[in-house]
Amino acid sequence: MGEKKIVAVVVTAALVLSIILVAVSAGIVIARKKASGNGGGWNSGSRVINLACSKTLYPALCVSTLVSYPGVKKASRTDFAHMTVNVTMGGVQQAYSMALNVDTVGMSSTERFALEDCLELLEDSMDHLKASMDKMAAIKVKPRKHQIADVQTWLSAALTNQETCLEGFERSSSNVKAQIEERSKKLSQLVSNSLALLKVSFPESGPDTNEFRIPSPPGRRRLLQDHEEFYEQYGFHDHDDEFPAWLSAGDRNLLQAPNAAVAGANVVVAKDGSGQYMSIVDAVNDAPSKSNQRYIIYVKAGMYSENVTVSRKKTNLMFVGDGMGKTIIVAGRNVREGFTTFRSATFAASGKGFIARDITFINNAGPENHQAVALRVGADYSAIYRCNFIGYQDTLYVHSLRQFYRECDIYGTVDFIFGNAAVVIQNSNIFPRRPMANQKNTITAQSRKDPNQNTGISIHNCKVAAAKELIPVKSQFPTYLGRPWKMYSRTVYMQTFLDDLIDPAGWLEWSGNFALKTLYYGEYRNTGPGANLAGRVKWSGYRVITTADEANQFTVASLISGSTWLPSTGISFIGGLLAS
Repeated sequence: MGEKKIVAVVVTAALVLSIILVAVSAGIVIARKKASGNGGGWNSGSRVINLACSKTLYPALCVSTLVSYPGVKKASRTDFAHMTVNVTMGGVQQAYSMALNVDTVGMSSTERFALEDCLELLEDSMDHLKASMDKMAAIKVKPRKHQIADVQTWLSAALTNQETCLEGFERSSSNVKAQIEERSKKLSQLVSNSLALLKVSFPESGPDTNEFRIPSPPGRRRLLQDHEEFYEQYGFHDHDDEFPAWLSAGDRNLLQAPNAAVAGANVVVAKDGSGQYMSIVDAVNDAPSKSNQRYIIYVKAGMYSENVTVSRKKTNLMFVGDGMGKTIIVAGRNVREGFTTFRSATFAASGKGFIARDITFINNAGPENHQAVALRVGADYSAIYRCNFIGYQDTLYVHSLRQFYRECDIYGTVDFIFGNAAVVIQNSNIFPRRPMANQKNTITAQSRKDPNQNTGISIHNCKVAAAKELIPVKSQFPTYLGRPWKMYSRTVYMQTFLDDLIDPAGWLEWSGNFALKTLYYGEYRNTGPGANLAGRVKWSGYRVITTADEANQFTVASLISGSTWLPSTGISFIGGLLAS
């Protein structure tokens, strides 16, 4: 990407947001004049707007946005969210389209990577905002919970994108950082207000706990097998043949077929030259864009040393390997080399409908290089089955949108499952490793920023145990279930086996009292020596979940709206809670 294009994003965002702020400020003045005039017609509408905006985190910006919107006098409260999203969309579009001819002299490589992130994230947000506006038009005709959940998901992702853009500049002290912070702050506030107004417009929005609940199958508590050594360092085990239930029948057939004979594969990648490609990157580049049909890339056994990106344009790609520890994708990007955390991923997927099976994803940067992602996913309706993820800090980046992981193994040390997706990790093994001296292991760092985002990490029917390298020294390195990366961090462990490596407190502070009142950390009917609740933290945001109704909000059927996009095939999966 050219330097001029990169910096143009910053300058354009500044110009556009300045225009927006001037316009909405003028709207406030007009509204005040009308409210104080003799006509009286605006008073009623003004009261409705003020009442609606009082439910947002940024009421002054909310009011100024709405009062300046054309036709607002005739609008009802069901129009307010659509109006705010439209203003946000206009700002993002103009910021992007005008960012073509600005010089970037003097920028560091880290800032350039961060700006590349911002450009990609702006493009993603435009898609999310457009999808939200289209869906809201349908909601107004016939509101349904699954439609509202879609909009909540896309707006939540757009807000997460703005936060991710800012995070790339955390280690910068330049003027570019200040400009990005100021402009992204306003866009974030607009999206936040849109989320709040969606709830005001459609009070029936909320978790699909009852209307679409899928019954749990007759349950059995099955602890996953103990891990074996892989390449004398990592552990893996055999899994049974259960699949995410929303996969189509054709997708299931592919997943069930012997890997060596995946007849439905569109292309084959093989290190030995026996396929059409020797590189996964080349196969992805040649895959169709914006496809509504499944496109299967079969990756034969071998170690592929490359960084792979599945952009948002590459939809419905399925990657099938020969098994964990056999098909391996490995690279070593990390923040010490100047990459952002977002850009450090060995494999990154943003295309809707991303599926992966029987593949190992590794970031081999090592613990001394800090943030280094093995897999990053920001793809809606993602299903990852029988894969493993190996790293140290920030191994698995569940960035945004709806994701499901089944029969996977996850290895790491600090915050090694992190991000702001709505994600369920089910029937999987989580293995904290030996960290560096004086470090603590924290399994999750969930980054929900806004109370109206429908995001969170749900770890259901899994096993948490020490990796082989940690076992002899686990008493020296405390391990915690998670810590709050952002203000409204939300994580639950349900019906999961917790081994004795878990610290009695269970959870760790991020920094002092930050987020301890606003987070939501829950535990529901976990087992094992690490599940003893007697010594748990006393934060007001932490709770022992005691009812199935509350726990059901974090199941496949509810947290990721699984009931709306799972085909009714009857294939076994855990849609709700395990039977008692």
